[in-house]
Amino acid sequence: MNELEYRVGIYLRLSREDERLGESGSISTQRDLLLNYIRDNNLIFVDEYVDDGVSGTTFDRAGFNRMIKDCEEKKINMIITKDTSRLGRDHIEFGYYVERYFPEHGIRYVAVNDGIDTESNSSANDMLVFKSAFNDMYVKDISNKQRSALYVKKRNGQFVGAYAPYGYNKSTEDKHKLIINEEEAEVVKRIFNMFAKGYSLSSICDILTNEKIPTPSISKNMNIGQTNLHYGVWATRTVSDILKSPNYIGNLTQCKQKKISYKSKKRIHNRKDNWIIVENAIPRIIDDDLFNLVQDIFNSNKNRGKGNGITDKLLLRGLIYCKECGHTFGFRAQEQNTKKYGKVTRIYGNCNYWAKRKKQNVCTPHSVKYNEIEDAVIYELKNMCQKYVDLNNLEDSLKKSNKIQSKKDKCNIEILKLENSNKMLNKKIDACYNDKLEGNITLDMYKRAYNNFINEIKENENKINEYKKELYNIENNNQVNEKNFLKKIEEFLELKNPSRSLVASLIDRIEITEDNNIDIYYKFKLV
Repeated sequence: MNELEYRVGIYLRLSREDERLGESGSISTQRDLLLNYIRDNNLIFVDEYVDDGVSGTTFDRAGFNRMIKDCEEKKINMIITKDTSRLGRDHIEFGYYVERYFPEHGIRYVAVNDGIDTESNSSANDMLVFKSAFNDMYVKDISNKQRSALYVKKRNGQFVGAYAPYGYNKSTEDKHKLIINEEEAEVVKRIFNMFAKGYSLSSICDILTNEKIPTPSISKNMNIGQTNLHYGVWATRTVSDILKSPNYIGNLTQCKQKKISYKSKKRIHNRKDNWIIVENAIPRIIDDDLFNLVQDIFNSNKNRGKGNGITDKLLLRGLIYCKECGHTFGFRAQEQNTKKYGKVTRIYGNCNYWAKRKKQNVCTPHSVKYNEIEDAVIYELKNMCQKYVDLNNLEDSLKKSNKIQSKKDKCNIEILKLENSNKMLNKKIDACYNDKLEGNITLDMYKRAYNNFINEIKENENKINEYKKELYNIENNNQVNEKNFLKKIEEFLELKNPSRSLVASLIDRIEITEDNNIDIYYKFKLV
């Protein structure tokens, strides 16, 4: 018999599908079953972890994540569920936790109704992989049936979706039918007419934003997790999608996106030949001639030539950002006549976000001359690199100094104190457990004391890890990374004209403030 003290966490899960089908029973039923198992086997009950109304196809669940955290913090070393499907129905993730994660972390797993116990050699354990596969197939079968039903509806010209396309509403009599939203339809017509008259996507966005016309997301009262302070600003992508949508000539278009798997919520764009388009399924807003004209304009825009490529060769391209809004800088080349040099090309830069949204006051120009920025950055980079080299050349003497040795001694002493403290705390946990077994304290009292001891041990372990990291840095000075950076830095200092890739390997980002001050963030740091 294994004498290891098991500290048990029970995991309870119920999805909406399970509840509707009556497949798993309620949370309270699961709890009663597992608590009886704990009592019958004289186990220590530490905590319960609940995910109610959460699908088993994902392992990113609040209760489950808290349980895994407690496993890593050694609060529990045994997990019990009603059956394997309660832990999860994704056989890949399930296999990872049961076959790999739990054994590596010393976690015993028991699924009561399935007879699974990872500490035993029962025949039920041999069937675990098949049990997991059947749980997964159950979800896949339901997903395929639902997808087939939706596909038939889409092929029949019925709208299937949470929100109607911009310009339409779902009929109150039949949610699979679309009717025109007159207010939004007028905006759609304006967008098509402006684009046909030569307005750019950006200018159309500016007009709609300045007139405070609600964007499609706001109009549908959609909460899509936007954190942008300028949520009401129309985006060129939104206008472009409207102009290209066949919906507005009455051809209901669905399946433009698809989920990558029934196990994932992530969606990707579908190929156009996989879209489901049903002609004349919904009321039209735009006539064919205007729609076709707009598509022709889009196609002609694709063939426009690009610039001379001067800005594509900039040494600091892609590294310069606006300090205030965080967006990248855009650069443009201009030819100018000078008395001294004749025609010269000068490069100017501005905050990209400001350039695209000048009329909305979302940022300020941050106007800069590129050559001045590059000269300043290279000068500062050379100074920083030289300091780095000088300090690293003193590495041997620093290691031998009394100051460094004193730091090492202090770290070792503190680690020893903390380790002794943890030994005493573990003895207190054992004594508390004996008091619980003898009936001197209740289970709740034991849990409170246990948790307090564990929290103190955890704090001590964190401090020990910090001291060990400090010791490692003192003794090794991050030799591998230091040598790599030292090599690149020496290469940079030897070159008069460093490459863009070499500069990017040393600089993380460059930020320009509104006052044209330059903040440089390096990938290396002075020791």
